[in-house]
Amino acid sequence: MPMQDVAEQLKVLRRGVEAIVPEDEFVRMLEHSAREDAPLRVKYGIDPTGINVHLGHTVPLRKLKQFQDLGHTAVIIIGNYTALVGDPSGRDETRSKLTEAQVAENAKDYLRQIGRIVDLDRAEVRHNGDWFSKWSFLDVLELTRHMTLGQISAREDFAKRIAAEKPVYLHECLYPLMQGWDSVEVRADVELGGTEQLFSLMVARDLQQSRGQRPQVALTMPILVGTDGHRRMGKSLGNDIGVGLPANDLFGKIMSIPDEPLRQYFTLLTDVPLEEVDRLLGPGVNPRDAKDRLARTIIAGLISPEAA
Repeated sequence: MPMQDVAEQLKVLRRGVEAIVPEDEFVRMLEHSAREDAPLRVKYGIDPTGINVHLGHTVPLRKLKQFQDLGHTAVIIIGNYTALVGDPSGRDETRSKLTEAQVAENAKDYLRQIGRIVDLDRAEVRHNGDWFSKWSFLDVLELTRHMTLGQISAREDFAKRIAAEKPVYLHECLYPLMQGWDSVEVRADVELGGTEQLFSLMVARDLQQSRGQRPQVALTMPILVGTDGHRRMGKSLGNDIGVGLPANDLFGKIMSIPDEPLRQYFTLLTDVPLEEVDRLLGPGVNPRDAKDRLARTIIAGLISPEAA
């Protein structure tokens, strides 16, 4: 499909984005894409570490769908191999180890739920086990040449663990390289992720350049807070809202969130114009009315307008 005007694309794509790195390269990519009618390859990777996709996951998935609707190619990486390592980004302790059977079963559930947000018929779905399972130990050693111990120890999440005398395991240090190599395999132009993943997203640029590819641009989005209103949404914290819930359960969970994160939820989880959000959250308006609008908008997008 023909590319939309670059200014219009940027207006849509900048909403809810924390950082575009580097932004000038992204603008040039969009301009070239529009001029040549050549879709960008936009990557989003997700590790099937549980059985539920929650609203926090939908923040980058919604951005991926926006790229799709603008005529670009959505590339979804199911991290069936990286899930065995565990993404350490933003964590103050090591993830629990999963079995291959658990990961395989989780991956099926994830794709079914992701299909509520992204058009999977128009997406490219890859599993990083397709390439990593064929690697030798020498291949792994070759990959480690692209990162220094200084870079790893400078990571904020690792630095906090070290300061707290908590262990950082070597397999966790390999995770950014594995995520970065995924970008090489699929020749990503853009990668989407949370703010805490910027380190890994930038590692991909170095790996792509080392293989003669154009380095990707990173778009990072804020971490969605959970139903407690202050900690990041997560199943392990019991503050998540699963996208696979029935409409009535979704409605009840969204209505139960505190007032404080309402603006973040509207900005990241809906396309409600920001001017209308200002009105809904303005003085004299009952927060319950804003939550009702939020819940019905999210349900309409995930299930159907009729269900809302």
